Amino acid sequence: PGGSYHGAEMEELADQGFKEVTLLGQNIDAYGRDMKPKRKFADLLAHVADVPGIERVRFVTSHPRYMSDSVVSTVAAHPK
Repeated sequence: PGGSYHGAEMEELADQGFKEVTLLGQNIDAYGRDMKPKRKFADLLAHVADVPGIERVRFVTSHPRYMSDSVVSTVAAHPK
């Protein structure tokens, strides 16, 4: 953790006692397309789910059409 996928920010929130994180985006699966190297929302979701102290991860998007198979698989793999 740390640096990648806003890991330092998530760890800081957990250290402050936050138990839940909500990721919000107009089109969540567009996350990381403009980054170099490109990243995927599913990777961010998995990273946040692995941060010690964070017990629940939620995300909101405007339309279910933008839900990729990789996001569905990541949700299934991380019970948080």
